[in-house]
Amino acid sequence: MNFQISLNTAIQLFNEPCSVASGKKTNITALDYIHLSIENGIAEVIGTDTQALIRTSANVDVDENLEICIESKKLLAVITGCNDNSKNLKFKFSQDKVIISYARSKVSIATIDSEAYPIPEIKIPNKFQFNCKTEELKVALSNILYAKANNDSRAFLNHVSFNIQGKSMALYASDGHRLASNTVTVEESSNDLQGLIPSKLAEMILQLPQSELVSFFFDSSHFFCVSNNTVIASKFVATQFTDVTHILNTNLIATATILTSDLIGSVKRIRTFLSGVSIAKLTLQVSGGELFLNAQADKANVIDDVVTLESASADSELTFSLNPSYLFDALKNVKSKSVSVSFTPNSLLKITDPNNPYLSSVIMAMR
Repeated sequence: MNFQISLNTAIQLFNEPCSVASGKKTNITALDYIHLSIENGIAEVIGTDTQALIRTSANVDVDENLEICIESKKLLAVITGCNDNSKNLKFKFSQDKVIISYARSKVSIATIDSEAYPIPEIKIPNKFQFNCKTEELKVALSNILYAKANNDSRAFLNHVSFNIQGKSMALYASDGHRLASNTVTVEESSNDLQGLIPSKLAEMILQLPQSELVSFFFDSSHFFCVSNNTVIASKFVATQFTDVTHILNTNLIATATILTSDLIGSVKRIRTFLSGVSIAKLTLQVSGGELFLNAQADKANVIDDVVTLESASADSELTFSLNPSYLFDALKNVKSKSVSVSFTPNSLLKITDPNNPYLSSVIMAMR
């Protein structure tokens, strides 16, 4: 069987399924492949690593039906290496391989029979729980995902918490030492909800193609996300996130406003200087309209920096020590010209964007 599709269609169909299939290693060889089926002019592609799944579909100008599996890593390498949207990709299937031609390039990629592929059963609940604007959600998630844990024994820290109240959905991510939060507007919701967006699902949401809305469905076993012709799914995480509202709403002793670029530049220099230090520690001190930054790599290697404050509400000197990488991660997500750094009475430093009251992060002190 032969057919050809545009580069844009190939990207839409194959990129994300291939990324999932070529990611986490499993002991099921067939899952190194993506499953491609074409029926009545509609192509559908599935990629899974047993923990997460993505299904994409698109109309293709093909008369014959087809069901085959293609090695995911090589297919992804081919498609990401194409950069001329005016040229189509041509697929020619024969025996245990597919030959893909693009411009003057030709590659051969292994295939296996579709019967060897354990196609997951996808049963999306009939009624969605909530939906929101795709791009707004992608931005909100991208601003907080850095703060989540990766393999913590407290399962809820490895995922993103959501809490829907009316038309507002608060999102939280934490690794136990820092907390990042953001808020998005919910277009429709079945009722007030709270739970966890599985981390793999959150990461795949960031890769969704542009669309107006993304809808969420879940049951006792799976969490589904649907956007246009793309369905992504992950195993449901049956645990609750700790209530963090008291942390975000903590009292503030003083707040200093600083040019974002100045503070990022200073912290970046200090992180570079501390490269290789096992436990990096940065000390901040507000005094006399300036922020003093100090870090010590060892007894003989010390770095000091000073940043001028735009404004400060401190009546006396304030000092706070923290992991410089935590501060740098929080600052990178501030898009405004200035950033607010607030000191609290309970060993927490709060970072906020003056022009975005919904985005904030809190960092625990180092002793």
